[in-house]
Order: sequence, then C-alpha cells, then structure tokens
Amino acid sequence: MPYNSRVYYTGTGSEQNLSVTFPYLDISHVHVYYAGVRQEDTDWSWLNSSTITLTAPAGVEVEIRRSTPIDAPLVDFTNNSLLNEDDQNMATLQSLYLIQEGADVSVLIEETIAVVGDTAIAFSMDNGEVTIDTGTKTHLVIPFDCDIVGAYLLAGATGSMQVDVWVCPYADFPPTDADSIVASAPLVLSDAVKYLDTTLTGWTIRIAAGSVITINVDSCTTITKASVVLKVTRVQV
Repeated sequence: MPYNSRVYYTGTGSEQNLSVTFPYLDISHVHVYYAGVRQEDTDWSWLNSSTITLTAPAGVEVEIRRSTPIDAPLVDFTNNSLLNEDDQNMATLQSLYLIQEGADVSVLIEETIAVVGDTAIAFSMDNGEVTIDTGTKTHLVIPFDCDIVGAYLLAGATGSMQVDVWVCPYADFPPTDADSIVASAPLVLSDAVKYLDTTLTGWTIRIAAGSVITINVDSCTTITKASVVLKVTRVQV
C-alpha cells in the first residue's frame, strides 16, 4: 500500500535510480534502509531532489524513509518577529509530516499484527507397494485466509513425480485443471526424494478461507508413497 513518508523497492545487485515519492523539508531528513537496517549516508547519493542512486544487494528490501525532527521546532518564533510565509509553511509542514510519519507507523503495526503466524498444510499419498497413479488424490478445506510461502514434495523412495495444486471455492467443488494455482511451476521430483520451492514463480499464493485445496498427480515413476506440504502464513483480511 502507499505510505505518506516511505517507499519500498527491491534491490537488484546493480546501480538503481529510485524515486523519492514523498515531500520532505530537508535532504538530511531522508534515510535509506536495507532489510530494516539504516545505511550510511555515504552508501547512496542524490541524483536530483526526487531521485536517489544506490546499489543494493539483489532481493533485499530497500526502504526510503522520511524522519522529520521531533525533538525541536524547525522555526523558533519570537515576540515582534516578522511572520513570513516560508517560516509559517515550515512550521506547519513539520507538524503535518510528523503526523503522517506517525500514521505510517500505525499502519505498519496493523499490518504486522494482521499476520498471525505460519502453519503447514499437509497431504499424504500412500499406494501401498504400487506406484502412485495419476489424477486427484486428496482434498482439504482451508478454514482461514492464508498465503502460501513454500511448497515441499517428499517421497518415500527415489523416483520421479510431478504434482499440481488445484484450489477452488467450496461451492465449485470438485476442481478441475483450470483451477491450478501453480502456473508453469508444478512440484517436480526428478530421480530424487525431496523438492522445495520457496520462489513459487507465477503461483496464486493467496488462499481464501473456505477454499478447497486438491492435489493432482500429473505423472509418477516408481514412487509409492509421497507427501505434499504447503507452508502458509495465516492472515487477516
């Protein structure tokens, strides 16, 4: 979501020119953080009044944040002093920006509270001594809203297997291949016993409460027992 006093990007490992999307009173009030850690001012530079240049590690969260001074007024009015426009604007904006920064912190706290923890959703397949055949194998109704953050495929012995994940509302059960959430990135074992995907490229990761998750085996060779485990983060929406 947009904030009043901060903006987020993702590092690429190469030089980036990043927009400062919020106003500020002085460039000394603007700071850069990598994954929540404030960087030295010498680690980045201003390209112009609304753009900074930096080189952040690939994949790291880059935060550009305004921190308006709160310990003292930027304008000190005195008796019989001239009330000029610039000073009055400076005093008003300092108060406004501090309010905005406090509001952003409140939103961040609410977002943090909304994430109520990780859990795992597990599906087991056991075909005795016979290779698991293709098709749908197991269904689970998910009673809470969640985001998938990782997917495991575990086999009882070395073999090859491809598994799809289908999700549909309870009212639309049973699902079909059109309900696949994995795009072109199914779970795949290739002469292996384990597989983990935390990137989930192209996946629809948000699962709404009341949805049915179904495991579908696309192909299987030699494996007779296997499990699919979805690591999810429960959220409040």
